[in-house]
Amino acid sequence: MRSPWIWPWLAALAALPPLAACTEPQAVPPKRPNTELIVGAYERHPPDGETAIRFRADGSVRLAKNRAQLDAEPPLASGTWKLDGAKLTVTYDRGICTDQATDKTGAYNVVISKIGIHFTKVEDSCGRRSAIDGQTWWRIK
Repeated sequence: MRSPWIWPWLAALAALPPLAACTEPQAVPPKRPNTELIVGAYERHPPDGETAIRFRADGSVRLAKNRAQLDAEPPLASGTWKLDGAKLTVTYDRGICTDQATDKTGAYNVVISKIGIHFTKVEDSCGRRSAIDGQTWWRIK
């Protein structure tokens, strides 16, 4: 004897989309280049501190005690930045890390997103700047 419950089940199964449609890759919008993503202001949150930094499209960088001080004089440090892939090189010309020529430049591998930037030290002899090693700074909106 045939079971009457099987026909509604088979009808429901036939209405489902084919399995191949579920496995097709979805198009992901391309990520903007790091040289574009880095432009903007970032801050670190307690307990790491409240320091803020601004990377400008012209290659200049400005470090301040907190986000409210980003435009105040004098900054904690100012100088230039250069990004080669994921390697960020920061050179301070004014402020902290400028007493010795060897301390002026620091290099970090960075992971940059819309929400922040994560630093991993490659080489930096300036103790104050190298404190950012392993930290994530959050983009200021």
